[in-house]
Amino acid sequence: MKGTISIRRTAFIWLAGLMATIGVCAATASYFLVQNEASDFLDNQLRQIALYVGDARSSPETGPDSGAPHDPEDDFVIQVWDAAGKPLRQSHPAVGIPRLSATGFADISTDSDYWRVYTLAAPDRTVQVSQDMSVREELAANAALQAALPIIVLIPLSLLTLSWIIDRIMARLNRLAVAVASRDTTVDSPVPIDDVPAEVVPFVSSINLLLARLRALLERQRRFVSDAAHELRTPLSALQIQIDNLRHDDRDGRFSQRLAELEAGIGRATRLVNKLLRLARYDAHESAPASQPIDLVQLAVDTVARLTPLAESRGIDLGITRRDKAITIGALADFEIILDNLVENAVRYTPPTGTVDVAVVVAGQEARIEIRDTGPGIAEEEMPRVFERFFRARPQDSEGSGLGLAIAKAAAERQGARLTLAMREDGPGLVASLIV
Repeated sequence: MKGTISIRRTAFIWLAGLMATIGVCAATASYFLVQNEASDFLDNQLRQIALYVGDARSSPETGPDSGAPHDPEDDFVIQVWDAAGKPLRQSHPAVGIPRLSATGFADISTDSDYWRVYTLAAPDRTVQVSQDMSVREELAANAALQAALPIIVLIPLSLLTLSWIIDRIMARLNRLAVAVASRDTTVDSPVPIDDVPAEVVPFVSSINLLLARLRALLERQRRFVSDAAHELRTPLSALQIQIDNLRHDDRDGRFSQRLAELEAGIGRATRLVNKLLRLARYDAHESAPASQPIDLVQLAVDTVARLTPLAESRGIDLGITRRDKAITIGALADFEIILDNLVENAVRYTPPTGTVDVAVVVAGQEARIEIRDTGPGIAEEEMPRVFERFFRARPQDSEGSGLGLAIAKAAAERQGARLTLAMREDGPGLVASLIV
């Protein structure tokens, strides 16, 4: 499965790479350009010294600034010869740089150093000014580094600024995602586009159009279920009346078995219609009945009493194993629907001679009603679908419409409760829990 693409990460990587490349290129170009400029400047300095140097015989050691602190390696080597080639001045006699005959720049290598030399050959004298190449390279490198340093410093600052800008842009998209995710299907207003980037507006408009279609589809579905349930209740009631009439007229009991089978079928159809109607009401988000304090132990006792005849007819041992005192606030009708469906499912799916245990358990701030059966349980791959409508876990030949758990879940959501299903750890069977 391919990973999701992050717009923020992709934009940051590309822009950061671009800015870093531009910064490195700019810093490199600045380094070499400034280095060349510094070299030209130093060459011109050599030429200017040669043009204005005097003929007086003096030495740096006896000059007025001889006591000033400086690096001797930074000194220029100044040599002056007369027309006959006789030395008139030597600033550093120990440095043996030979006299050049032509005016211009040259690179001279001696025993100890490498020199940049400018020679000014005049008719009456020859002036030669030299500078250590290592000093020139150091000066040029320092100047180039100082020119490139601001760019090097600005690169990480620019990346931080870029990250902040991208975060600001993505924050608006995150707010949009939260607004879309938190919307309920009953909300009719479209997703607002006031704070949405212009490039995302077409996408948001498409979402609004899709949501409108979805709401229309859900509304048609709710109307269909509700209308179908209402329409079916009348003919089923009429059929029940006709069965009662036929049984009254069947004095010798010839049709009693067929009438019983027909009545059982109509009973199943009536229960299905009632469940469809109840589910349609939950889908329509009708307001819940008035809340009241509910004793969970009494709720469990009443539910077991109602379903004991069904359990006895199937040979199931149904009872209450634990009664921790617990009170909750909610609509009693919804909690009765939830518990009736859970217990009835457990009874119907448990084989004869099995057991269904109901327990009211309080743990910390949480109270729950557990229904443990000894039935076949639910396969792991089917567990995510058990609350879907009309879904029936194996075995498929068991009684039921596939709506019980869907109705229980809808009622639990309306009351702010939770339903969980899990396989028993102490043996075969299922544990259904209503947590409040």
